[in-house]
Amino acid sequence: MSLSLNQSALIESPSLRTSALDGLDDSRSQQVLNKAKAIVFAVWNGEGWATVEQLAQYFQCSIQGVKHIYERNSKEFRANETKKLTGKDLSDARSKLELASRTAQARVFSPLGTLRIAMLLTESEIAAQVRTIILDLIVAVPNITPPVQPPAPALPPVEQRLHTFVQAMKTLAELTGGRLNPYMEQNCKDFAANLIADYNRQSLTGTKEKWLGVVNFAESELGKKVPLSGTHYRGHLGTWVRTFYPHLGDRQETRLVNGVQQPIYVYACHEPTVAAGLTKAIEEFFAHPSPGVALRQAGAFASKKAVVTA
Repeated sequence: MSLSLNQSALIESPSLRTSALDGLDDSRSQQVLNKAKAIVFAVWNGEGWATVEQLAQYFQCSIQGVKHIYERNSKEFRANETKKLTGKDLSDARSKLELASRTAQARVFSPLGTLRIAMLLTESEIAAQVRTIILDLIVAVPNITPPVQPPAPALPPVEQRLHTFVQAMKTLAELTGGRLNPYMEQNCKDFAANLIADYNRQSLTGTKEKWLGVVNFAESELGKKVPLSGTHYRGHLGTWVRTFYPHLGDRQETRLVNGVQQPIYVYACHEPTVAAGLTKAIEEFFAHPSPGVALRQAGAFASKKAVVTA
């Protein structure tokens, strides 16, 4: 906080007044008030409160002056700073706050509310002293730098992923003597080929578009492993999306799948609505106990063999 703060800043700025009070509770607020002049708050319902008459006596000003300050700035006062006592509340507090029996209602202030009055009351020497004490407290608080938020998780650039993949394959080849499971070998070739295709596309066009097959999206964006066989294999996943979510797109590209160049469906994953739709489709697919049965019932296999989805 700047050392150039003066009393005018407190008098003119509602946000600064509230900021100054946010660091104080009622107990600390009363300590601040007592440094200028002793003041006693009557305890009612476990909290300390003072009447308008008590505040006028404390600040050595007129009762009307306190009332005027409140009425002109009433929207600024919070629930823990002031209350209007009526009915049963007034009856319960009457003796403790020394209210006259004929009083129909009463405005009372907590220590925090009294500090706000002090920051607004210009024609009072006591209020000026309280403002000076508050300014000293504000200046004494060191600036707090907000913590730096960590960046949102994101995949590394394509070229970095490709380099990491190549290094991993070299290590794996050394460990296995070059003898990989055929399925693993083919999967690795397809993955590398599609990474290179993505890299080349971005290098040539500079585009920020991201067109992915549904399997690539599921594995790279959602972290799901799509098996090559079984009830939830990758062929059924692609058919599921084309059958139940045809509105997500019908673009096809030729990509390497199982060692063969084949046309596959790719989706505009850079578009939030498409990415959200794919996510929903994939979650539903893996949550279904038998997606093949659901596809058959929907007539997905009635036509010619579906296009492979990478």
